[in-house]
Amino acid sequence: MGRQKTYFNPQHLYFVTTTVVNHKPIFHRPELAQIIIGSLDYIRKSHWVKIYAYVIMPDHLHLILKYLDNHAPAQVMRDFKKFTAKRIIERLQEDSDQNLLAFFAHVASRTSKQRYKVWQEQYFAKDIFSEEFLVQKMAYVHDNPLQENWRLAERAEEYPYSSAQNYLLGNQPLLEIDLLTGLVQ
Repeated sequence: MGRQKTYFNPQHLYFVTTTVVNHKPIFHRPELAQIIIGSLDYIRKSHWVKIYAYVIMPDHLHLILKYLDNHAPAQVMRDFKKFTAKRIIERLQEDSDQNLLAFFAHVASRTSKQRYKVWQEQYFAKDIFSEEFLVQKMAYVHDNPLQENWRLAERAEEYPYSSAQNYLLGNQPLLEIDLLTGLVQ
């Protein structure tokens, strides 16, 4: 499992990104995006992390979170990616999606001892060192679906797989998060 070798400060928030192998877009499928939502909900309710912002893009996800109770980034990401990969493969098998199964099997045969490989080994975890950096990353997370290369929504709060709705509309449509109050969006 790829690990980022950085100093971990349990008092800080982190901007985290993890990506599907070969940037394969799979999370446009609601049933696969829901696996990510359910897993994020689990790690939040199990007190592994506090989730302050998220966006699930077609081939990657961004999170702003705080690791709790000595749950280090490498441990959380290893377990999260292992569990979600297993559930994604199970869902693809249930749906008899031979194309995606063959793709993930092919990637695994070249890079690992696993039968299927869904996630890239590495993930990115950046220490959020200031309020200004936090505001910048919150905007980046929520505006990611609006970027010209994606154009997944006209407004941030219209994209269903994002915490923008939690902040901009005041509701918790898919995933309850830990709101950061007092931040200008």
